[in-house]
Amino acid sequence: MQAIGRVLNWISHGAALVGAVAVVLMMLQIVLDVFMRNIFQTPLPMTTTVVAKWYMVACAFLPLAMSEIVNRHIAVEVVFSGLSRRRKRLVGGFACLVAFAVAAAMVRPFWFEAVKKFEVGAFLVENGRQLPVWQTYFFLPIGFALFAAVLLYRVVLLWTNAQSGLGETPIDADPQRDADPAAEGV
Repeated sequence: MQAIGRVLNWISHGAALVGAVAVVLMMLQIVLDVFMRNIFQTPLPMTTTVVAKWYMVACAFLPLAMSEIVNRHIAVEVVFSGLSRRRKRLVGGFACLVAFAVAAAMVRPFWFEAVKKFEVGAFLVENGRQLPVWQTYFFLPIGFALFAAVLLYRVVLLWTNAQSGLGETPIDADPQRDADPAAEGV
């Protein structure tokens, strides 16, 4: 199980790195566009299209799995934080299972849409210039498939108590209870 976790972690880090590079490139291109527009009255061609169709899609969907690994998705822990470790593992596993079902269900339609865009060679035209965008349609199924894989892996870990290879903070981690073993309840 740990080897699978390490592979998922490595792939998730790679996808998140691509998303991070997209953020940096997006910032640089926008700054350069503003500079060119204000100093030379000549905007950088296709900035709006590249930002909207390439950079933003990459930085939004490729790091999905990484945000699950580092436990940075939106969470409401009013009730959850008061549960025992065993119940946290049960409830957390169920939540991950539901999220897995949703993420996995999204992969198929996104994949078929990406294949359609690939087959027709989808592109956008801005000021008479063509920008291929079919490649970006693959970011969604890749991001959701990786997200689904991490979620399923977490379900197995939570329900079997196996050792993780993801390097994540366990869902049942509780600093107060870890400091006082007598605080563990059912």
